[in-house]
Amino acid sequence: MTKGTKMDNAAVAESSLKQMADYLENILVRQLERLRKYDLDGAVVLAEEANEIADVLGRDGMLNRPEHLDQRQRMERLYKDISLIIASEREEVSDKLKVIRKGIKTLGVYGDNA
Repeated sequence: MTKGTKMDNAAVAESSLKQMADYLENILVRQLERLRKYDLDGAVVLAEEANEIADVLGRDGMLNRPEHLDQRQRMERLYKDISLIIASEREEVSDKLKVIRKGIKTLGVYGDNA
């Protein structure tokens, strides 16, 4: 193998990682949109795909390089937004469950008195 071929392979690998990072960012944006629309099934599918790509990028350390700082920061913001929405939805579901439990308890009391 020649020196030029090794450099070409490195350039191809770097380009492939860049494309993966761009795709991951796109997935995170789509996942955020799905969560905002309460499409949890769609968001979970995207999360699984995002995790696989994030694992590859994490092993390589590409997003830790200074030239990729802006993209890493954008993705960190997306992950934070996703986490906030999930936490908010979890709280909302918990509140609704409390109302349902109270209603069931009330029905039980009513049924006992009938």
